[in-house]
Formats: sequence, structure tokens, C-alpha cells
Amino acid sequence: MKRLLTFLFTVLIFLCSYPFPADAVLKVIMVTDAAGLGDKGFNDQAWRGALRAGEVFGAEVKFIQSREQADYIPNLTLAAQDADIVISLGFLFTDAVQETAPRFPHKKFIHIEGDIHLPNVISYDFRSEEAGFLGGVVAALGSRKGVVGVVTGMDIPPVQAYVAGFKAGILTVNKNMNRNVRDIVVSVGSFNDPVKGKSLAGHLINLGADVLFRLCGNSGMGVWEAVKKREEIYLINEDLDMDDQLPGKILASTLKRFDIAVFEGIRSIVQGDFKVGHFWIGADMGGVGISDMKYSQDHFTEEEKTFITRTKNLLHTQITDIPTHPDQITAFNIPEL
Repeated sequence: MKRLLTFLFTVLIFLCSYPFPADAVLKVIMVTDAAGLGDKGFNDQAWRGALRAGEVFGAEVKFIQSREQADYIPNLTLAAQDADIVISLGFLFTDAVQETAPRFPHKKFIHIEGDIHLPNVISYDFRSEEAGFLGGVVAALGSRKGVVGVVTGMDIPPVQAYVAGFKAGILTVNKNMNRNVRDIVVSVGSFNDPVKGKSLAGHLINLGADVLFRLCGNSGMGVWEAVKKREEIYLINEDLDMDDQLPGKILASTLKRFDIAVFEGIRSIVQGDFKVGHFWIGADMGGVGISDMKYSQDHFTEEEKTFITRTKNLLHTQITDIPTHPDQITAFNIPEL
């Protein structure tokens, strides 16, 4: 399994035989969640991987936009009727894939974020807590007021892991750098409500938070708007490197490489070594991490930048027991860095 996951992140063009007829065009359809393309998050990230696979393998790549969770099964069904490969995104799709995939046994499904075991499905999960940990370190070091906020979309396992890791990162800064940063977490209750996202972000700012972590899909566009209009208020973006979209205002982007997982899933199908099952992807394999922060360097001291580097190295070089649920945070063994 370790060899497979290491191979996952070697993005090369291999010389292998194709299981499809030479004159056939491989059809790939990605079904978005309700946030859709343009979320500046995992939908956009995954779409990049699908487009790259289309270029490399000559596949016809399309997407179907979901407007709400009730669309998931109809959209997956529509995709499976037309495509050779169906891609689904997000934990909320798990039940829909489990219901739909068995009805199309000769089609291949690639699912991101959810543990699915079916003979025509490969599923990937990211160690979101590791990305959250790095985000928490940057937020705690970047805060001047000692208060950071988190705006979540829904209380589901990947988001819980992100929040737990974020809290663990703050605790690590507090202990090692003699800080006293606290966090406030609020939830939109939806990944597709920018108006409420903006309102909650404003509420956190009024409570004293000067760094916000958006974990709410398209609802996070409202968080962006709240940050853009306030002086000395900063953002941690999630999933996709968007630092250049608000240079200096985004301290860092936590990364989950949906694009590479999607590309690898398609590659394995095209080249005939598709292996069903569920696979975890972490920082040690390059699957999660944090952006280069090239626009926010002046915000941090040399000591703080060195500390951020040490935390990245910690995740890449050794196993660190970062909590995956906020309820586990009191038992977190804070590392000495």
C-alpha cells in the first residue's frame, strides 16, 4: 500500500498499453458538490486534475454541476450512463456513490473523501488534520490580537479533522513560542451560502479575530469578501493555493492535492492497473501541505518562519499523532520544536 501511495504522487506519462479500443475516446465526467466550480477550493482543485488527464490521455472531460445534495444520485446516474469514468467529490457523496456504482458495474468510479469498498470504485481520503495543523501554526503566528477564527461549512469528518488539526497547531505555537492564542469556531451549516459566510466572518472579526480560516466551500467566498474590506484582517485559505488572489491578505493556503488523486485514478484506469479500495494520503506523500507563502513573508519574523519550516519538516519526516476530531484535542501530545 505504501508503494502504491508513493506512486500516487509521481506524475509522469508512462508507456503502457491502453485497455480501451485505440479509436475510442475515453469519456470522463466529474460531478461537483453543491459549491461547484469557482469555489476556489476542492472542486476547482479536482477539476484541474481532470483537465490534465484529458490533455495527457486524450480523454473527453466534462462536469455536471450539483445544486444541492438531492442532485447527487441523479447526477451520478446521468454521468454513469454517458461516461467511462465518473468522479465524485466530498464526504457527502459517499452514500450516493454506494447506491449508484453497483448499478453500473462496468463503469469506473473515482471518489474523493469517503471510505468506499466496491469492486468498481477507488476512493481516497486526505489527512486533513495535517493540513489543518500547518494552518493553525501559521494563523497563531500571524495573529496580532491573539484571537483566530474558523468558519466551517458542515460538521462532517473531513471538516472535523481540519478543525482538530488547526487547534493542535495553535496549541503547538502557544507552547513552543510562548503565545496565548485562542480560537473561535462557527459553522455556516452549508457549503453554498456566501451571504451567511460573510456574516459569520464579520461576527468573528467583531469578536477580535484578526486571522480567519475558511473551511466552507463556496460559503467561503463570503469570508473572502469580509476579509478584503477590513484592514489588518488576514485569511488562511483551504485546499487550493490561492495566495496570489489576495496577495498579502492570505497568509497561507492549506493544500489537499485533489488534482493529483483525480489524475492518478484516471491514469490507473487508462493504463490498466486500476486497484479498487480506499487509500489515505498524507503530508509524507506530498498529498497535503501548505503554500509557499511568498506574498506574506514580511508578516513574519525570521524566528516565526523558521518555526513554520520546522513544523512542515515534522509532518514530512515522522509520524505525528495529530487529533482528527476536536473532542480529542485535550489528549494531544504537543510536540517540542
